[in-house]
Amino acid sequence: MKLHLIFSTLLMGALPALALELGAPFADHAILQRQVPVPVWGWSMPGSEVTVEFGGQKQSTKAAENGKWMLSLSALEASAEPREMKITEKGGESLALKDVLVGEVWMASGQSNMQLVAGQTSVGTLIKQFTAKGEKPLIREFKISSLFAAPHPIEHATGAWKVDNYNDYSAIAFAFALKVYQEIGVPVGILNCSFSQTRIEAWTPREGFAAGTEPYTKSIQAKLLESDPSTPEHKKAWDGFYQSLEDTLRTNAELVAAGKQPLEVSTKLPANFDDNRDASWMFNGHLSPVIPYAIRGAIWNQGYANMQDGIQYYQNLHSLIRGWRLKWNQPNLPVYFNQFYCPDTPAGFDHPNPPIIKDVTEMRLGTYLARDIPYTGMASQIDIAGAVHYSQKALSGQRLALHALKNQYGKKDVVADGPMFKSYNVEDDKLTVEFEHAEGGLVVAETFTNFNIKPSATCDGLATPKIMPDGAAKVSTHFWLAGEDRIWHPATIRIDGSKVIVSSPAVKNLLGVSYGIRGIGFQPGLYNQALVPATPFMIYDQKIVTRDSWPDKPMKVEGVEIDPNSTGLVYDYRRLPILRTPFRDNAILQADAPIIVSGSCRLEFGTEVEGDTKIEFSFGGVEKSIPITKDMREWSVTVPALPASKEPMTLHVKLLIDGKTAIDRVCNNILIGDVWYVASPMFDKKQPPFAIEKSGQTVRTMTRKSKRASSSSPARYMVSTSTEPNSEYACTWDDASDDLASAIGHRLAKQSGRPTGVVLMTGKEASLSSWMKLEQLKDAPSLVADYENLAQMQPGHRLYDANVRRYIGEWKKYWGEFIPQMIATHAVPNGEPWGAYPNLAANVTSKATETHNVCVYSFIPNHFKGIIFLSAPEMVKDDQGKNFGPELTALANGWIRDFGGKAKFIYTLPSAKLAPAITAPQGIQGESQALEISDWKDFSPILKAVEAQK
Repeated sequence: MKLHLIFSTLLMGALPALALELGAPFADHAILQRQVPVPVWGWSMPGSEVTVEFGGQKQSTKAAENGKWMLSLSALEASAEPREMKITEKGGESLALKDVLVGEVWMASGQSNMQLVAGQTSVGTLIKQFTAKGEKPLIREFKISSLFAAPHPIEHATGAWKVDNYNDYSAIAFAFALKVYQEIGVPVGILNCSFSQTRIEAWTPREGFAAGTEPYTKSIQAKLLESDPSTPEHKKAWDGFYQSLEDTLRTNAELVAAGKQPLEVSTKLPANFDDNRDASWMFNGHLSPVIPYAIRGAIWNQGYANMQDGIQYYQNLHSLIRGWRLKWNQPNLPVYFNQFYCPDTPAGFDHPNPPIIKDVTEMRLGTYLARDIPYTGMASQIDIAGAVHYSQKALSGQRLALHALKNQYGKKDVVADGPMFKSYNVEDDKLTVEFEHAEGGLVVAETFTNFNIKPSATCDGLATPKIMPDGAAKVSTHFWLAGEDRIWHPATIRIDGSKVIVSSPAVKNLLGVSYGIRGIGFQPGLYNQALVPATPFMIYDQKIVTRDSWPDKPMKVEGVEIDPNSTGLVYDYRRLPILRTPFRDNAILQADAPIIVSGSCRLEFGTEVEGDTKIEFSFGGVEKSIPITKDMREWSVTVPALPASKEPMTLHVKLLIDGKTAIDRVCNNILIGDVWYVASPMFDKKQPPFAIEKSGQTVRTMTRKSKRASSSSPARYMVSTSTEPNSEYACTWDDASDDLASAIGHRLAKQSGRPTGVVLMTGKEASLSSWMKLEQLKDAPSLVADYENLAQMQPGHRLYDANVRRYIGEWKKYWGEFIPQMIATHAVPNGEPWGAYPNLAANVTSKATETHNVCVYSFIPNHFKGIIFLSAPEMVKDDQGKNFGPELTALANGWIRDFGGKAKFIYTLPSAKLAPAITAPQGIQGESQALEISDWKDFSPILKAVEAQK
């Protein structure tokens, strides 16, 4: 639903009061926390008396002016007996919650690895084990279903308790709950407050950031103040935002009048509005409604979305836990968190693990350091590997449960922590590391043997660590030593009880020791007697090594040459698309026409280059140095027409910043010949091979390898989403094979005797309008409405100006009406489960131009010898072909202009059999050829036509 429609339905003031509404977790099959007062809350008519009866207790209270009421039941004892909780409004409605138990309740939060369900992981094996014995553990999971994200804390939501469909529970939370249940024998409830692709900041209440003192946390707090309409920070930020939009519109009027390119308005929003998963949003919508439900504690598993943030995770955990404790009013609330697993470590027993400092290692370090938060504990996953959603989650949950068993349930003999670095000392040529939590001595074990999800006679499917009696040599691959030169060398070890003696003949004056810093994964590692893994560490001169403390960038490792592309300017600018799609190794470029070579000179998201910046260009006898000015978006060089040639040429483009190389791109083996562009919405890459009669000429093809074929945003430089030049999804020039592009290429090359290139872009049966750029739409009467709809996003257009002012008005209404109502009622006024807010493109509904944005735009400007357009059913589906002629005429004329003005345009024309109302193009400006077809997938007319080209 669009915001401008939503706002028209809003009423100021409180939402209509329900006769009787309960807080979200109070539903059938609930589990209540034992041994503590149990808050029960809900809403009723203001001033009405509400009574709650449960377990022999009867408590009453009155609803406040806003209708909310809350009372507490006295501490309850654990009970597996299904009982009824009755809630009665005096003189009004009554509700009865059925099958309510009393036991232990834990809140589980995080992103997709906490959300992933048990049946898709190794936890499913645990479920099969007790199910086979006829056991049915009293474990239940609650999830909110009506709400996910909001800009301010919400209380009104709905959800349900799951009773026995265990495979649909959170895998990690269920493994945790099962171990607790098996040890203490009382019902266990889980409040599952997790969701995929969410950062830790999204689950942190604003109160958690407020007490932060370091710059990052204070910057988030500043944004949160800008989200509160009662603060001066809010007024200053949003008044400035509105003014910046108006200023851009005024500037655009001047630019257009002067014949210059207008600017887009900046939609970078103040406050925490990067998206609806920004700081506090997930807490506000998906976690806040369960507070203050009585819980014993909380567990946390997250990290993928914060992998690039490094040691900042330490501060983030402080903010998260501080905020939860404040909101629950439990300063000692236990919170146990997983240390990040190993998404990029190999399986097997012989992989060296040299030291490195990178974001993910520092994130693990930040997690380790956050154990300084009282009443917390860390459960390592360092011996678990996998993809984004790793399958081995039984260990993750069970190790979290060890902390709860030890600290909350009196199991003092439980070992919850793995070995952790305590100290080291050096004697002669040996460095001895002493570990904490290593009582009884260290052992070497591995999870590889048992990591398969499907159990067998030799594999339990749970990744249970298996001891390797003679494993010291295997675990040595994770130990490294460094001396005064700060070069790390592989080491050998000897385990001596709770100590490890490390040595290397290559290192003198021992100062540094590292263990498993990249992660262990399914490789042998150190464990204590309880088979809990050792935590990785890197220590130098008795101090923890961090990115800030280590002087060498990158770290020096014996035998490893430093890749110059992995650091400095070269690394920073690796994703800048300095050349558009066609300009790569093995390219074939059009002969006898100017060659326009261009690319980006700005980093992603429009970051300005800094310093004395220039492009150095060399190709086809043209050498130029192009200064990059502050407002430049794109550089361009036009190379005069070159004759066809089979002699390889080299294109060389460098980006220099203050004399230092940021990008040095060399495109080798370029030939000059004929190039054709083929648009084929109907072509399936799985098409049977074409019969290819070799031409004797060099024929190369470029096809779309990216998954996307369309986008609402123009892809100026690359067809693929990734701008990495060596991405597996990038378009490349390849030698002709046995596909449609190759069949066309060899037929053309046979006639011309020249090197021939064919660019084949496949869409997804898109409409003609989808293959056209904005300016082309207005040339077809049936597409004028699409043009005007999309022109709302075209800077300098009158409709764009009107759209921007509509956008400003909706934001003012959002802050003036929508958010005050949300704050007053603690409910979402429009009922949207995700936080919707004004969007500049809110009124854009047309899908026109979306295929052009991806499959055409990055090839413009470019000269082609010819264009082949293959029509598809989608293009005549709605009108049986009535508008096909005018629309294809507009497309053809636009493409011919963009592709150099001289390209021949060949197209397939559906017959009356395929489109009864078909109209033919009229007025194509240039040479064109129509090929009538009666079968959408018959490519023979095209192949015959290209054989006749000269």
